[in-house]
Amino acid sequence: MRFVKKGTIRLSWPAVHNRYGHGRPLTSIEHHLYREIAAAYGCGEQAAPQTDRLDRQGGGGLTSAGGIVHPDGIGGMSANPMPLDRSGGQSVFFDREPCEYAPELFARISAREQPDYLVCCYESYPLTDKINAALSMQKALQLNSALTFSIADAGPLGSIMAVDWAEAVRRCVWVACLEQAADPQELDFASAYTRADAIAAFQLSPHAGELRVAAYGIAQRDELPSGGLTVSELAEDACDLMDETLRTCGVDAAETTILTQAVAPGYVDRLRRRYKHILCEPDNRNLATAAPFYGLASFRASGATRFALLHMAEPARGVGCILVQRVPSARLQG
Repeated sequence: MRFVKKGTIRLSWPAVHNRYGHGRPLTSIEHHLYREIAAAYGCGEQAAPQTDRLDRQGGGGLTSAGGIVHPDGIGGMSANPMPLDRSGGQSVFFDREPCEYAPELFARISAREQPDYLVCCYESYPLTDKINAALSMQKALQLNSALTFSIADAGPLGSIMAVDWAEAVRRCVWVACLEQAADPQELDFASAYTRADAIAAFQLSPHAGELRVAAYGIAQRDELPSGGLTVSELAEDACDLMDETLRTCGVDAAETTILTQAVAPGYVDRLRRRYKHILCEPDNRNLATAAPFYGLASFRASGATRFALLHMAEPARGVGCILVQRVPSARLQG
């Protein structure tokens, strides 16, 4: 599947939480069951350091199109793996569950409207003793009349689906992209970096917002090549889609800052060879669905270019992007 659509919807600057602490309790029945399942299926083992190929095979037959192995295809899970701290020694946990920060984040959004929809996007299912993350946020935000739902199992492309929904319904949509780490060494087949807590909150509206969505798109391969994607192949897919999106809107890449994820070692370097302005959060945390919006929050202060291109990539689910343009302050509403 592949598409690029022009957009009209307005987007607020995102509000993000980035204060990591010593760790929240991981003692609920949900975490206990998670650890039992991970141990039963061998997912608690840590992979050896990886390089170019985006494929992993475990000794127990576990396969996925989203991991990183050596260029020759050899490697993957070791029979006697050593724990590997892929977060660079950084904390990956907030002091509270990510969804609990939603009220203070949405309160920071300028030109807020009463939302008709509340959408929660995530890749890692939040292990919470609450009814679920989306309904917990709806209650905390007192959005009794808003239709609330989640977009899951779409990887980092979930936010693009939320944009497409907002374009279709032409109503105010509040979106929370969140990730909730379940383990300080959580194995993630889609990234070389450790999954971390994250939450980014923003508003999509036909009427109000500091940014305009100029275009958005998704590109997914019908079949993955034998042996999985290399970092180079994933980067090439991403560049092709971003180039097409820029052409669709007649935007020069020199006027655009690419906000990307650190999918794997060397991935961002490949993008830097193609584009002049690249912004990637400088740490080893994998923020998955929320990552591009953390970059957008940083881009707000830079003022470097007129346009920003939020870029999402995952080997198993494809690549996506959202091209946004700053709106002059006099035209934030209407």
